[in-house]
Amino acid sequence: MSPGLGKTVTALTIIQQSPKGKTLIVAPKRVAESVWAQECQKWEHLCHFKVVKVMGSPSQRLSSLQTQSDIYVTNLENLAWLLDQHKKFDYLIIDESSRFKDPSTKRFRELKKHLKGFKRRIILTGTPTPQGIGDLWSQVGILDLGERLETSITKFRLKYMDPGQRNRHTGVVYNWVLKNGAAQQIQEKIGDICLSLKAEDYLQLPTLSNIYHTIKVGNDVRKQYETLKKTMVTDIAGQQITAPTAAVLAGKLLQFTSGAVYEPDSTNSWAPIHTAKVEFLESILEESSTPTLVFYHFKHSLERIKEAFPSAVVLSDENIQAWRDGKIPLLLAHPQSGGIGINLQCNAGQAAQAVWFDLPWSSENYVQANARIYRQGQEKPVIIHHLMIEDSIDGRVVDVLQGKIKLQDALINDLKFVLI
Repeated sequence: MSPGLGKTVTALTIIQQSPKGKTLIVAPKRVAESVWAQECQKWEHLCHFKVVKVMGSPSQRLSSLQTQSDIYVTNLENLAWLLDQHKKFDYLIIDESSRFKDPSTKRFRELKKHLKGFKRRIILTGTPTPQGIGDLWSQVGILDLGERLETSITKFRLKYMDPGQRNRHTGVVYNWVLKNGAAQQIQEKIGDICLSLKAEDYLQLPTLSNIYHTIKVGNDVRKQYETLKKTMVTDIAGQQITAPTAAVLAGKLLQFTSGAVYEPDSTNSWAPIHTAKVEFLESILEESSTPTLVFYHFKHSLERIKEAFPSAVVLSDENIQAWRDGKIPLLLAHPQSGGIGINLQCNAGQAAQAVWFDLPWSSENYVQANARIYRQGQEKPVIIHHLMIEDSIDGRVVDVLQGKIKLQDALINDLKFVLI
C-alpha cells in the first residue's frame, strides 16, 4: 500500500477481527516508538488494545516482555534478542518488510526459525522490490514458508533468474537478472496472498511536479571529476583519494558531485571541492517562500548546508509539528531518518517542496522519503527538486531510480486489489 493509505490500521483491524491472541509487531525504530501505540488510540474499534513497547536496555525490554499485553512492539535491532526469550505469540506483523529482503541478514535468519509458531503472519510495505523482483523471495517466504517461491534462495534463483555480472576469476556472482517471463510467473504465484492499493486510486492528492536541475561546474572541478572517474585516483586539496572498487568509486563520485569528499579512512574529515549545489539550493530558496525540505546523505553535505543557511533546522521528533504548521522555512533530513513512519505534509493549505541535495541509490529510501511530504492531508501542490551535476554519476542514479520504480510499479499494478 502506498504510504498514507493506512497499512497500520488495516493490519490492526485484521488482528482485532481474529481470535484473541498475542501479537508481535516488528518495525523500524522510529515507527516502533511513535506509530503503533498511537494508531490504536486513534480508532474506536482498536482503543481496547494494550500495547507494550519492547525497547531500550535489556532490563527494560525484559520488564516490558513480562507485562501482560495484547500487542508487543519491538524494533528491528531487538528482534533476535526477543525471539531468544521464548515468549509465545499468536500473530506476527512485519512493518516495512523490505527490511527483510536480504535472506543473509541475522534478523531474517533468526526470524525464519520461529515462523511456524505464528498462527497468522502479515507483512506490510510501500516498497516491496527496492532492488528488483528478487527482493520478494524472503518477504513472501515469511508468509508461506517457501510454498510459492521455493524453500531456498538458491532454488528460487535457479528457477527464475540467471547470473548477471560475476568475477571472472572466482566465478562469484555479483547480481542476478530475471529470466524472460519470470516476473509474470512470480506475480501469478503470489497473487493469492499479496494485494496492493495505490494512493491515486483512492485519494484526491494535489499536483506533484518532479524537476531535474542540471548544474554546471567549472573546468577545474570537471577535470578533477574526470580524473577520479577514469583513474580512480585524484588529488583533492592535497589529499590522495583512492577508489579501488567500482562500488567505492560510485560513492566517491557521489560525494564529489555533492561538493566534498571524505579524506582517507575518515567519516568526519572532508575536503571541500565546489559549492555548485549549495549555490543552486540558494537560488531555489530565493525564488520561493514555500517551506522546503532538503534531503542529504553525507555528513559533510549537512554541515555545508547548515553553514550556508544558519537558520536551517535538522529534523527531530520535537520539531515535526512546527514544520507542519509552517513555522520552519528550511528543514534538513536524512532519507533514512525522515523516510519512514512520520508525516511531514504541511497544514493550513500550504504548498511544499523537497530538494534532493544528495541523490540516493536506494529506490526504497527515495520513494519513502518523498511520501512523507506528498501524502494524504497535503492540500496544495508539491514540487520535488533533484540537483544533478552535469554529465556526472547523478544522472545515472536518476536513471537507476526510475528503472527500479517502474519495475516496482509494474508489480504493484499486477497485484492491485479493487474494492467493490
